[in-house]
Amino acid sequence: MGNHVATVPIERSVVVARTMNESAEVIRRLYIGHQPRLGRDHAGTEFRVVSARAAVRAGPLGADRVHVTVNFRTATEPFGYLFAMSVVHGRFTATAGGEEVQAVAGDSLLFPPGAPVSARWTDLDAGILRLPMSCAADLAAERFGIDPADLRFESMSPVTPRLGQYFRNVCALVGRELMADDSSAAHPLVAEELVRSAAAAALATFPNTTMTVAHSPGPGYVAPRAVRRAAAYIETNAAAPITLADIAAAAGIGARALQYAFARHLGTTPLAYLRRVRLERAHRELQAADPTSGATVAAVAASWGFAKPGRFAMEYRQQFGQSPSRTLRT
Repeated sequence: MGNHVATVPIERSVVVARTMNESAEVIRRLYIGHQPRLGRDHAGTEFRVVSARAAVRAGPLGADRVHVTVNFRTATEPFGYLFAMSVVHGRFTATAGGEEVQAVAGDSLLFPPGAPVSARWTDLDAGILRLPMSCAADLAAERFGIDPADLRFESMSPVTPRLGQYFRNVCALVGRELMADDSSAAHPLVAEELVRSAAAAALATFPNTTMTVAHSPGPGYVAPRAVRRAAAYIETNAAAPITLADIAAAAGIGARALQYAFARHLGTTPLAYLRRVRLERAHRELQAADPTSGATVAAVAASWGFAKPGRFAMEYRQQFGQSPSRTLRT
């Protein structure tokens, strides 16, 4: 009974540097190689990082809170991952690819992968999100049909202030989830959903090539047997953190063709079908569970990738006509 997939390891740490040299080393160890221009130490020098990192399939998903009391300048090596910052206090200036951005309290910025960054900051308090580029590239391919290799972020600044606020909210959610002692992100399906949420927010917020992709025609007719192969794969692997690309590979067709095929033959999407299967598995687990042994609705929901109990309860009631807590009790 139950979903027995191994949990996702989450590493949490607090690192404090008291000198400029120590601060430079913290940046190298946690983020990126760089060439700093170090000033003098003073009595109040502090570089503090509260960090949490989950080891998801594509690479580390990290959320940090950084507090720096010193003025700092540096030139980084090219980033190989998505590095986003939301400034809470102070000022952060970054230059990359001929673009200069000055971020103050309430602003967000995203460093373009593959490009070195010149940065300076003053008395900084900020939240940081670290995300594998491949997660955003795969999501771009899934949603927009572009080759993952063609995804490029073209500016460090949000498209609009409102989208910047949306991105900060998503980053805060990811940070709270990873930092919590009883984090549901330890469940692989929840961790993958956090990654997708962060990647989707980055794609929606910062200018990138998905926003200018030309419309292309649909893939034409796809035989029902490809849909059956995909559905069978979903049924067999619902407990694993599978992606649209995994399902499409099992079906033997491209991700975009699979989307069209599911819409044509089943009237839904592959990921909606996967979510429905997981909801059914959670229902079965609740039916078989014994609440006197410590089973809870929240734990069962999280094990099947439903991180928000309220949303899970709503979907559950719509599907099964009663609350999940009632199922657990009866």
